[in-house]
Amino acid sequence: LNTDGEHEHDNSVSSISIIQPGNVDLELVQKWVGQLLQEKGAQIYRMKGVLSISNADDKFVYQAVHMLFRGNFDDKWEAGEPRESKLVFIGKNLD
Repeated sequence: LNTDGEHEHDNSVSSISIIQPGNVDLELVQKWVGQLLQEKGAQIYRMKGVLSISNADDKFVYQAVHMLFRGNFDDKWEAGEPRESKLVFIGKNLD
């Protein structure tokens, strides 16, 4: 099986991760993500993450494909588990 030349890598596609210790405000995050998707939505292929929301006992888990965003509260934070938000972006020209 010869697959030479059948697959090309686009060096402009990369990923960026953000880890933010502590809690975040859901309304502010939604506003920021909405603005980000409006401005860069065509370049962001995929987003996913877990957010530690202020005054919430459950993790907020989200994912997005291009400009379609979906999130909901999921499992509870375990006792002693560090509360932090993790966001991952995959896309083109993310620098």
